[in-house]
Amino acid sequence: MKTIYLNCENGVSGDMVLNALIDLNEDPQAVRSEIHRISHLIGAPHEHQHDHDHEHDHDHNHDEHVHEHFHRSYSDVKHIIESIDVSSSVKAVAQQIYAVIAKAESTVHGDSLEELHFHEVGRDQAIANVVGVAVCLNKLKADKVIVSDICDGHGTVKCAHGVLNVPVPAVKAMLDDCDLAYRQTEYEGEMVTPSGLAMVIGSGAVTGDKPEGSPVSSSEAFGGRRVGKHGLVAELYID
Repeated sequence: MKTIYLNCENGVSGDMVLNALIDLNEDPQAVRSEIHRISHLIGAPHEHQHDHDHEHDHDHNHDEHVHEHFHRSYSDVKHIIESIDVSSSVKAVAQQIYAVIAKAESTVHGDSLEELHFHEVGRDQAIANVVGVAVCLNKLKADKVIVSDICDGHGTVKCAHGVLNVPVPAVKAMLDDCDLAYRQTEYEGEMVTPSGLAMVIGSGAVTGDKPEGSPVSSSEAFGGRRVGKHGLVAELYID
């Protein structure tokens, strides 16, 4: 049995999950090339720009740049994923991750899923990152994903929508709707981003102890904002 273990003691963001899972594969470069191909497939034809290239504070997320004037509907995102030339199993995982994001955003903003529009998590790169995680999970073919406690900071974080409490509203909505263990640390600021947590939840992860024995492969990935000496550690175990 194959098990992926994710140590999220230093937080979790979309780029941390993606890069950790890429490097967990036997041939990371081949996986990166596949994700690069997918990025091009998602490119300009889909990008319905309502973005005036204004400068905004990018402090809110480790991995997503906040562009306040960009909008893409949840329906559009689902259509883009279905149109990409990848396997149905990859599409299913990517859709599952976005369903987690959509439900949280719907809860926070009070919009129906049909009315829901994304900002930064609807951008081409964000979609490519989510599909990339789905590609990695499909290639690793793990039977189970186990995750440590999800560790976040405390206090507030400044973003395009103003000053938000940590955990930020979308993260809190996801945590309220799942069974993953969560705790806040002494770090002042945000350690968990919505896309990162959605990737963990969408992978079907459960909270648990690190498997016994030695991993057959391991990797470590840092987000755009480094917290402490370590990043997100991913390990692959085979019984």
